[in-house]
Amino acid sequence: MSKRFRGLHPSAAFLLVLVGLVLFLLSSEVGQSVIAPHGVAPGDWVRLTGPDAGSIFHSFEAGQRLGPLVARELPRHFELLTELCRAVPLDAGTEIRLASIPGSEALGCAVTPLSERCRYLLGMPLNVNRAGVEALELLPGIGPRLASRILEVRSSLGCFSSPEELLRVPGIGRKLLKKMRGRVCF
Repeated sequence: MSKRFRGLHPSAAFLLVLVGLVLFLLSSEVGQSVIAPHGVAPGDWVRLTGPDAGSIFHSFEAGQRLGPLVARELPRHFELLTELCRAVPLDAGTEIRLASIPGSEALGCAVTPLSERCRYLLGMPLNVNRAGVEALELLPGIGPRLASRILEVRSSLGCFSSPEELLRVPGIGRKLLKKMRGRVCF
């Protein structure tokens, strides 16, 4: 004869408790900045685009140069990479495009920042002065209308220089500003 626990079979009650515990543990780690075991912090990513390799995101450690990354990820392109490009320091949130140099077999490189949306999704703070509506909507509590107001205030009054200046935007109060702290930069 099986005993019942508040109308549930004991194994169902155990399963509910287990699911609740897992959800609690998962939610408690969201938003924490942790260093990965291999020493790469969230946000230490570059997008490497090769002439025939497509674009791929790669993590890197502080102080790393482009040469070792290309040697590891695109070995057949390494020999063609110019010495100048091999020495380029990797900077988080950038895209590095490798391309043929006209009239030569060598490969050059161009380094450009990734979009604010992409940088934010990689764990970097969102630059409110460069972000568009879609990127601003990623912030907690910001919808399409409030994102549009941020752009309007930015274009009429100039760039923001601190989080407190976001209070000039109708609809942003201290409570919302507190939610955005640490997720934005200027």
